[in-house]
Amino acid sequence: MKLHAFFIIFFVSLALPGVAQEQTVTLKLTDVNLYELFDAIRKQTGLRFLYNAEQMKEVPKVSVDAKQEKVKDVLMKVLANTPLTFEYDKDVVTLVKREATNSEPQVKLIQVTGRVVDEKGNPIPGATVLIQGTSQGVATDVEGRYTINVRPTDALRVSFVGYKTEVVELKGKTKVNVRLNPTAENIEEVTVVAFGEQKKESVVASITTVDAKTLKSSSSDLTTQFAGKIPGMIAWQTGGLPGALTEEEMNTKFYIRGITSFQTNANIDPLILIDGVESSKLDLSRMAPEDIESFSVLKDASATAMYGARGANGVILITTKKGEEGNVYTTVRYEAVVSTPTRKIEVVDPVTYMKMYNEALLTRNPNAMPQYNMEQIDRTGSKNYPSWVYPANDWYKILFHDHSLNHRAGLNIRGGSRLVQYYASLNYNRDEGMLKTDKLNQFDCNIVNNAFTFRTNLTIDLNAGIKLLVNTTASYDKYHGPLADVSQAYQMVFNASPVNFAPTYPADEAHYWPHILFGGSTVGDNPYAAIQQGYTERSRYSATARAEYIHNLSSLLKGLELRASLALNKTGYYANPLTTVPFLYELDNYDFETGKHTLKALNLDNGRRTLDKPYNGGGSTQATQVSYEIRGLHTAAWGEHQTSLTAVMNAQETTTSDYSSALDVIPQRNLSFSMRGTYGFKDRYFLEASFGYNGSERFDHNHQWGFFPAVGGAWVVSKERFLADHTAHWLSFLKLRLSWGQVGNDGIISTPRFTHLPVIDKPTTNSPRPGELMKARYKVSSYPNEKIEWEIAEQANLGVELKLFDGIFEVNADFYQEIRHNILDYRRTVPSSMGLEEYQLANVGKARSRGIDLSGKIQHAFSNDLWIILNGTFTYSKAIYQKIEEAMDKPAWQMKKGHEISQSVGYIAEGLFRGQAEIDNSPVQGGDVMPGDIRYRDLNGDGVIDVNDATHIGFPTTPRVIYGFSGFINYKNWEFSFSFQGSGKRGFFMDPMQINPFVNNKAMLKAIYEDHWSEDNMKERPFWPRLSTQSINIHNPQEYWANNVEQRTSTYFMRECKFLRCTAIELGYNIPRKLMTRLRMQTAKFYARVNNPFLISNFKVWDVELGSSGFNYPIQRTFSLGMNISF
Repeated sequence: MKLHAFFIIFFVSLALPGVAQEQTVTLKLTDVNLYELFDAIRKQTGLRFLYNAEQMKEVPKVSVDAKQEKVKDVLMKVLANTPLTFEYDKDVVTLVKREATNSEPQVKLIQVTGRVVDEKGNPIPGATVLIQGTSQGVATDVEGRYTINVRPTDALRVSFVGYKTEVVELKGKTKVNVRLNPTAENIEEVTVVAFGEQKKESVVASITTVDAKTLKSSSSDLTTQFAGKIPGMIAWQTGGLPGALTEEEMNTKFYIRGITSFQTNANIDPLILIDGVESSKLDLSRMAPEDIESFSVLKDASATAMYGARGANGVILITTKKGEEGNVYTTVRYEAVVSTPTRKIEVVDPVTYMKMYNEALLTRNPNAMPQYNMEQIDRTGSKNYPSWVYPANDWYKILFHDHSLNHRAGLNIRGGSRLVQYYASLNYNRDEGMLKTDKLNQFDCNIVNNAFTFRTNLTIDLNAGIKLLVNTTASYDKYHGPLADVSQAYQMVFNASPVNFAPTYPADEAHYWPHILFGGSTVGDNPYAAIQQGYTERSRYSATARAEYIHNLSSLLKGLELRASLALNKTGYYANPLTTVPFLYELDNYDFETGKHTLKALNLDNGRRTLDKPYNGGGSTQATQVSYEIRGLHTAAWGEHQTSLTAVMNAQETTTSDYSSALDVIPQRNLSFSMRGTYGFKDRYFLEASFGYNGSERFDHNHQWGFFPAVGGAWVVSKERFLADHTAHWLSFLKLRLSWGQVGNDGIISTPRFTHLPVIDKPTTNSPRPGELMKARYKVSSYPNEKIEWEIAEQANLGVELKLFDGIFEVNADFYQEIRHNILDYRRTVPSSMGLEEYQLANVGKARSRGIDLSGKIQHAFSNDLWIILNGTFTYSKAIYQKIEEAMDKPAWQMKKGHEISQSVGYIAEGLFRGQAEIDNSPVQGGDVMPGDIRYRDLNGDGVIDVNDATHIGFPTTPRVIYGFSGFINYKNWEFSFSFQGSGKRGFFMDPMQINPFVNNKAMLKAIYEDHWSEDNMKERPFWPRLSTQSINIHNPQEYWANNVEQRTSTYFMRECKFLRCTAIELGYNIPRKLMTRLRMQTAKFYARVNNPFLISNFKVWDVELGSSGFNYPIQRTFSLGMNISF
């Protein structure tokens, strides 16, 4: 009740005086014109006056002496002997000409009603509706509605400040709805912020508004378009696998302003809200750009503080399109897409492989016996012999097609009546893989994913000032694909021998039954068998329903609005794998004269052609999320002051069927209360303060609640007279922003869920004392810590917004710093005498990140037929350790403090040994070292290369730099657009154990063949050291050193992920409007697009954006043809 009373007192204190015909005024004016009279009345009552300036000239100056007289009485006296009279409409007084008193026949008037809305369909209260050519008119109410009496032949002139005036011919119509579009300087006037909207010039926070049109592509995954298009977004692709049904399978990673937390199990993902409902990255990836009304990225504490516990990693706010009052507007689109890899990994042909295998043997041991004799080498690949007798396998061609064909389709419907407005959409995506299916297989092995999304948004006007919003959305994915992991299968292409066996054999006389006769001793040897051995059917659904009640209480207190919402989200995942046991064979004999052959069956007894479920195969998971929200908003303005106050209470509960312990059954609950207050003066100076007060069930009761405040201010410098008087001709807009705040993160670790409770493992055979017989016992795997609390991100931001030459040039810049406190980490300095079997968790970590977000825009119309838009973004983010507990016996150069988060620790490779003498005079590094092997730096100078000689090397694995630029050119009916995206300052390792040729019959990369150390190529740093048929760590142990904490390699195989990619080129044609009118269509566009047409990079082995994941299913290049028709 106290809080309720506080709101009432606050709102009443800001309220403006009521407006009614019975208001009284006290005036003493002498010899004034009507303008001065009306201004004096306005100051006392708040009434507004509409009049025709020409008619005002006909009225002489007047004198008024009134004391507590009604306004209508004053006006009647003043206008009594003039040709004017007046009409009331709520708080608007309209001066009209007196009707002539003659005997001419009167034209019968009709009553016209309607509604005035903005470009988004929102009502415009206070819009002026005049009869064209007169000063007679009315103003719209809070719902944007009006009623006016006119002649059937009249026209209405509708206007509002900041919007283009519209003139509508009535032609006898009695219902006219009008949509007003903002003028050029007001197009981006409103920005979506936390729990509401604000005028763009009054925003003090760092918020990026994204035009959804720029996110269109031929990909079915929206998140692939983030990199280089959203300043402050660090994003990259990790593959091109179609049909991701879990977040782990997604082909993208994206983070707002990088990663500042270094706890490996912490939540580092941004909060995603779609129409106010917390959503997953998968839900975001499924969104169609055509459904998006607004897309905002909240980056600093001032923008996200109201989300408190969920805002530390930034927030993505998406609002979908709403219905509009008027005729049905329908849009249909279709796109056919051909997909192919951007870059294939090249390997040597089978003959070269055999020759190089022999060379690798001989270069290490001149007396070694060659693996492949000259007869086999000469006959391999020869047309004179069957390919399955002397195999020459190109595994990529055997497993994959060159391309796949995909489809995109969508249908949107928008319209409504006065009572109900609606928006509905249906989108369909069909994605296929490139896998081949053997003709003898009884099932398809290729990937086919059919994805459907359905959305409806209803706006229901229940009463004057009362609305009900009902949003529903559902997505469903139906996936069919091989049982084997496709990315692993792609990697198997390069791990399988190209010559030792055939992928399949023709049947001999003994083995003629109709099953596939696979080569290889195990399924793991033969990638073709691995792909053909079975398939899996998977599905995923996500359904959301949200209802929001909106009550405009301006009749009680002007500017007051209350909202209450309830949302329900359910997700489910199902998998049903089925497998056979492939029959494996080897060639036992081949008669070169008769052509007959015999095969040897390797698993005839346990091979199986019928499908069956694998052990522990399949399963399902479901999750349910329920959220409740109550929100109050009050806005007020008087004179040159503007204020607003927003208060929100939110509760959320999530339950899941996927749990590993009894504790996981407990629902996850969050409760929050947040407020924001804003103040503006002269539309020039702005202040804002906000806070989030959040509760989480993850901590001990003494630390369950967190308070996260933020403050910010902005100054529109360009409105200052001292600047505007001298720069108005070129400086259109200049604003400075400054903010500081704290936001929290309760997702400090995924396991254990409750860090203040102990976790006891199942019985184990480990003994706590050396030498003791191993006995089964229970073990504490996580010690409790009741003092663990929220991770806190303290953020500061300085922003600059600049527009030049009437908005032709626009630049936005943000400079930020974040200090992340209370990062959860293990106490590695606890002495062993404590007797703990595991390190204890505590809030002992601290990190700092700094960076800059830049965006620029150039837009110019050379004529009505030719105009261009150019955009550019640049993001830089660097995060370092400031405090972290590490083992005390580490060398100083291995301590992480002051180094970048995600930077690797490894050995500095100084080149290759040039001869035996250099090996003898160098530090001992272990392994069977020969000239041409890698030589490392001895950092501690002890004469031995060991774990103490590793140090921080290279760039972090998270890119420091992401940038992009794009352009759009329109000439008459033609459109041309392009976009580029680049990355830099990101390090990655080519895993030498993964690309090591010949080991376990691995293929030889062409890059290794073309540039490896040999007596004919003794370069200081070739692509690969001396060849060997053994693993590289046999000769260079430093290339694979690992424990349970980290893995190390060397700078020899480190590369920088630096590239510039053309992400899209599109050419479109819009059918001329005259033809559209004949066809009864609104628009019709046909286009051709290519995504990822080319890549500029010094690294040529695989698509460099994949980094260390070069053997993942490759990123795709797409070619598409499409159409977009509306009517």
